[in-house]
Amino acid sequence: MNDVTVAPASWRRRSAVWLVFAVALAVAPWCFPSDAALTLMTQMGTAAILALSFNLLLGSTGLLSFCHATYAGVGAYAGVWCMNRIGVQSLPVSMALVPFAGAFAGAVAGATLGFVTTRRAGLTFAMITLGVAELVWVMAAMLPEWFGGERGIPTDRTLGAAWFGITFATQREIYGLVAVWLFVCTALMYGVTRTPLGFLARAVRDNAGRVAFLGQSPASVRYRMQILAAAFAGVAGALGALNFELVSADTFSLERSGVVLVFTVLGGTAYFAGPMLGAVAGVFATVVLATYTRAWQLYLGLGFLAVVVFAPGGIAGLWAMHWQAWRDGAIRVMWKPYAVACAGLTLFVIGLIAIVEMTYGARLATPGEVNHPATMPWGLAIAATLVGLVVLMRAGRRLRHAAAQARRVDAHAAEVCQ
Repeated sequence: MNDVTVAPASWRRRSAVWLVFAVALAVAPWCFPSDAALTLMTQMGTAAILALSFNLLLGSTGLLSFCHATYAGVGAYAGVWCMNRIGVQSLPVSMALVPFAGAFAGAVAGATLGFVTTRRAGLTFAMITLGVAELVWVMAAMLPEWFGGERGIPTDRTLGAAWFGITFATQREIYGLVAVWLFVCTALMYGVTRTPLGFLARAVRDNAGRVAFLGQSPASVRYRMQILAAAFAGVAGALGALNFELVSADTFSLERSGVVLVFTVLGGTAYFAGPMLGAVAGVFATVVLATYTRAWQLYLGLGFLAVVVFAPGGIAGLWAMHWQAWRDGAIRVMWKPYAVACAGLTLFVIGLIAIVEMTYGARLATPGEVNHPATMPWGLAIAATLVGLVVLMRAGRRLRHAAAQARRVDAHAAEVCQ
């Protein structure tokens, strides 16, 4: 009886989540109608597909790849090649189908390179992918007649056939295309994680030796997951080419693969939606924050370091932890030290930001400019940082004590019910 009632409830919750996701994608362009906001959301959608595909390797299979941007670059070049063929030859094909070419090219590249890389796992796999990424990047730079060099290969996304009056001449239409592909790719990747291959990939991640003892080849499982992840990365690359109408050899750079890794870990590799949250936060930091401060890379690095050290579950893990505390009613016991911890964290962050900005201002002053920062702001910033740190540490200890007390109360209540 319990199984019969729990399964429909779980199905309804999942359906509600997917419905909310679809509605959010559909409503977003109406809430933020400017071209700048649409461009930002388009980049977030493309980065979300790439991060989700990367997590098929890192989160599901336990493979740390440093050449994932290579597959996105292959998909981007395949997309630009198709777009230029469509435009030159006036083929009756819509640009909405270009991501299929990116997926095919990415899958072929994943099957070719993955045949070598997936024979090993762990640190060996990471080092092999690092060498592959460097090799492809250098090769693309050495062959400018094929890859366009630093100038890249331009294209025009409006030369395709108009389907239902859509020619992708506006940023809203491009956002709509990325939103559709994001929803479809997210659903497909979620489906992959629920298939026998997805369960086998998690088993290989946890204990490859036992999987081999049961008769399955861990290398074969890793190889198939690599092909799927590369195909979705190719879709992201083709969508990026459609958005920017340009692709260059920098698409294969190690920096791109590093950014994907940062986004994925920032969001949380243990949760399916974690990479999407990390992509949204990461793109916001790299695009919006860069317009306000020259220290945006420092802030992104500090945020990544803080997540790795203090919140290994990422943004999704923090959300899940708060949701669980709310459901269990522990928030009634923990809200006072939690509020103090938030106040201390706010004071610490404000003081740290003030120190960083004043340091950048003093360090990057133009030659001949007299820049004598006042002693009082520096003193206030340092005092705020130290006081916030002390308050945060003390509130953290109280918060852990309150959480332990809440767990003891729950355990006692469970014993009484039994």
